[in-house]
Order: sequence, then C-alpha cells, then structure tokens
Amino acid sequence: MSEDSTNRIKYALYSESWDAQIESPSELRRLARRVLANEYVDAMHGAIYCPGCFTALTRTPREKPFFANGRRACFAHLPTNRSIPCDLRSTRPEGKLFLTEEEAARAIANDELVVVSSFLSSRPEAPESSGVYDQTPVEDLTGPVSEVPIARHRDRTFRLPTRVSTIASLCRRFDENLYRYYVLPGSSEAVRLVDALTNVADVTEPTSAPSLYFGEIVATFNAGKSPKPTNIRMTQLRCNAGIADFYLKVKDQLQAEKGITDQAVGRYVLFWGKISVSGIGLSADHLGWGEFSLLPQKYEAYLPQGET
Repeated sequence: MSEDSTNRIKYALYSESWDAQIESPSELRRLARRVLANEYVDAMHGAIYCPGCFTALTRTPREKPFFANGRRACFAHLPTNRSIPCDLRSTRPEGKLFLTEEEAARAIANDELVVVSSFLSSRPEAPESSGVYDQTPVEDLTGPVSEVPIARHRDRTFRLPTRVSTIASLCRRFDENLYRYYVLPGSSEAVRLVDALTNVADVTEPTSAPSLYFGEIVATFNAGKSPKPTNIRMTQLRCNAGIADFYLKVKDQLQAEKGITDQAVGRYVLFWGKISVSGIGLSADHLGWGEFSLLPQKYEAYLPQGET
C-alpha cells in the first residue's frame, strides 16, 4: 500500500472552476462535487482535490478500477505536493492540536472544528410553533463554554463554545462532516470524524468508556411476546467472527422513530455508547434519544470500512 491511506480519503472534491491561487478551501467545499473513486472518469484529472489539505489528487490506477492484485482503485496525493502536510497521507490517524485559543475559535467559526460536550439523552422540548406542520426536530443546542485540552502545549486548555448534539446531526450531512475535526465527550484531542468511527465488526470485548461506532443491521425484531412499542427491539449488527452476536437494545418506539424497523436490514446505524457483555455476545444498551441514528443510504459508501 502506498503512503496515502486508501481508507481515509473516501472521496475527492471535484471542481473545474476552483482556483487554488485566489479562492479559499471553503469556496472549494461550496463549489465541489464529492466523487468516489469508482465514479472517477479521466476527464476529471487535474480537477480533483483532497478533502483534508485541498491539494490535487489523482486516482491510482488512473485508467482502471482495480489494481493487478484485485484491490480497488483509490485516490492519492500527487508526488509534487509531498512537502505539503496532510494527515490523510498516513494510515495512522493524527489528532489536531492548536497553538492558540484564537486559532481554535477560528476553526469553530469556519465550521472546521466541532466541540461536543454531550449527546442528548432525551428529546428536548420543541420550540413553540406557529403552525401544526412545524415538526423539525431539535438536533443541536448551544452547550457551555468549556475548558478543552486541545492545545499544543501540555497542561494548557482553551475556553471554547461547545455543542450539545445528536448522532442524527452527524448523519444528516455525513459527507460534509466526515473530514471535520470533532472533540467528542471525554476526549482530550480533536480528531476527524472519519477517524473517530469504529466498525462494530472490529469490536472484540466490552469497553469502559463510550465511543462512536457504526454497524450494519443484519436482523431486527421486537422482543415482546405481544409486540408493543414499549418492548425492547433487538437490532443485530454484523460483528467480529470471534463474537457470538452483537445487539443494539433500545425500546421499539425509539428505534422506530429513528427509522429502525423490520425493513431496516442491510442499513447502517451510528451510535455513541459503551459496549457491554450480553449473554455469550456483546451489546449496546440504554442508548438515549440523541445517541444513535440510521445513516442515510446515500452516505454508506463513505464509511471507513477498509478494502474488500
């Protein structure tokens, strides 16, 4: 494998009009179309850019969808830009540290950094509505100004605004969020969302602290003898071969609200929580209203699942 991590550059930013000499990266993000490696055509050469450092990319191999060994084509930085730093070159994720509080605050203002103080455990009260059809859910609330330990100098913290959020808000614009930096609850560093996600299929033991996971639904059913919305819905996720099974256990009515019904097999769910022992397998239990969400199908190709 090359120095560029094929798993971490999930898409390229394609724009024929963006001019790196006079326009900002935010303008590229606004103008560009997100292109997967299997959507690339050679007419795009010279007009695709890295979502991390915004320098030019190429697809390798350029003219074929697969390498000789059967591995799928991927995006890579141009050798001429090797001197320009980009953490997406490495197969090992790197946390983001900031030199000053002003620099971190500017990253928040530019929508490049999000500090999440917590995920909502219960549905917040909706604001007063002027009409019966105003049912837009509240997915983000203003959090407290908190001491955040993401400074380059040890033992220094920055006072930064935080967000009380939901997993649904991460999923809603998943492609845009994927390369933003997030400071998740309890974390001491800012990491790109693509690096914060752990596939349930890679989990082999219970955990003592919550983290961000995703998994493919292979089965789901209401566990009551007489199915009721208040029963637990057992949503089975594809798990590691060394684990008997893995279940997401949340009330049926709450999972249904997130779109997880009997018809959700094959879809992907994201959740924030601890992993517990459950019989001879593992599970994620007692998740709150804002701590899990079904990922829109159009974003499934962006999940960091590695090469197959």
